[in-house]
Amino acid sequence: MHELNFHDATFEKCLKCHVCTANCPISSASIDFGGPKHLGPELKRLTDNQQIIDDHRIELCTLCGTCDISCPENVHISTLTSYLKAIHNEQQGTKFRDFVLGNAELVGKIASAFAPVTNVTMKIKPIRKMMQMLMGIHADRQFPTYQFHHFHRKYNKKQSSTKRKVAYFVGCYATYNAPEVAEAFVKVMEYNHIEVAIPEQKCCGVPMFANGQMKQGLKNATYNTDKLLEYTRQGYDIVMTCTSCTLAFKKEYTSFLRTEEANELATHIYDANEYLRQLYDQDELNVDFAPTEVKAAYFAPCHMKGQGIGNPTMDILELIPGYEIQDLAASCCGQCGTFGFKEEKYEYSMKLGNDLAETVAEVDSDYTVTECGMCKNQLNQVTNKLVRHPMEIILESYEKAHNR
Repeated sequence: MHELNFHDATFEKCLKCHVCTANCPISSASIDFGGPKHLGPELKRLTDNQQIIDDHRIELCTLCGTCDISCPENVHISTLTSYLKAIHNEQQGTKFRDFVLGNAELVGKIASAFAPVTNVTMKIKPIRKMMQMLMGIHADRQFPTYQFHHFHRKYNKKQSSTKRKVAYFVGCYATYNAPEVAEAFVKVMEYNHIEVAIPEQKCCGVPMFANGQMKQGLKNATYNTDKLLEYTRQGYDIVMTCTSCTLAFKKEYTSFLRTEEANELATHIYDANEYLRQLYDQDELNVDFAPTEVKAAYFAPCHMKGQGIGNPTMDILELIPGYEIQDLAASCCGQCGTFGFKEEKYEYSMKLGNDLAETVAEVDSDYTVTECGMCKNQLNQVTNKLVRHPMEIILESYEKAHNR
C-alpha cells in the first residue's frame, strides 16, 4: 500500500479558500467531482495517521495540475491526488482498459508495427462499438494515427559533436504518432548549429500516473533519470517537444522520487520553445525567419501552464515577421491524456472540448497551434481547423528563408 507521508506537509497550508475548485476544469463541467480541495488536502488531513479512505471520485481527477497553479499557498494538490489514484487502483484493481491506456509506449510499438491496418481498423464504426462494449473506450472518440516509419526508425544518433549539445527526450507521441514533430525539432536545432542526440528512454510515466499505475511510473522515472543524467553530466541540455513529458521531469519526478538525482536532472530540463527562447536571450538563436502572413491561434496546454515559464511558444513565433498569433486564453481542452478516451469520462471531456471549440470559432484563425499531442487530438475532433506544432512552423520559416 502506498503511504501518504511521501512529501512535506504543504497540505497544512491549505486555507480552504476553494480557489483550486473554482479553477478545476472537471469541477466546472460537473458536480460529480468532489474537487481538488476535498480530494487533496482535506482528505489528507482526514486520513493522516489513520486508515486510508478510498474515494472513487478520484477517478475524475485528470492530473492537469490547474489546482497547483491556482493555489495561493503553493499546496502540492496534484501530488496528493496522484497518490490517492494509486491507492484507489491498488484497492479496486486495474481495469484492462486502464492498463492499456497507461502503457502508451507499449501500445505505440505494437500499433506502429501494424500501422496501416491499425489506422484503418480504428475508423470502422462496428469495431469502435465493440471496443466500447468490451473495454469501455468510447466509440465516438477520435484516435491519433500511428506511423510505421516512426521516429526511432529514422534517427537514432547517440552523441553530439557540436559545441552546444542537446539530448532529445522524444516521448511516445512524437515517436509513434507524429514523427514529423520530432524531425522538425532536429532540423530546427540544425539551423542553430546544434546536433541532437537521442538517449535511451522509456515513456515519461504520465499515462501511468494518471491511471493509478504508480509503481510502474516510478520505475520509468528512475530509468529515465539515470539515463539522462549520463548526458547532463557530459554537458548536454535535455530538451522535449511534449509539455506533459517536460512537466513530468520538472515536477512529478522530483515530487515522487524525492532524490538528489531527480532534483539535479530537473535543472537541465527544457521545453523546446523555452530552449529556443533561452538561445534568443543569449544572442545565439538563428533569427533568419522568412516573413509570412498568417493569423494563428495558440492553445496553451495545462501542462505548459504548470511549468510556470510564461509563454515561450508565442515569444518565439512572434519573432517571425508578419506572423500574427493570439492566445486563446482557454481552459483545459478536455482530452486530458487518456481521460477523454474512457466511456464514463467522455461526456465531461466533450463538454470542455465544445467550450474550447466555441472559442476557436470566435477567433477564426488560419490554424491552431499547440505543443501537446493529446490536445491536438481533441482539437482535431471538436474543430475544423488545422492544428500544428510550433516546431513545424519554425522549421517552415527557416526553410523558406534558406531557399529564398
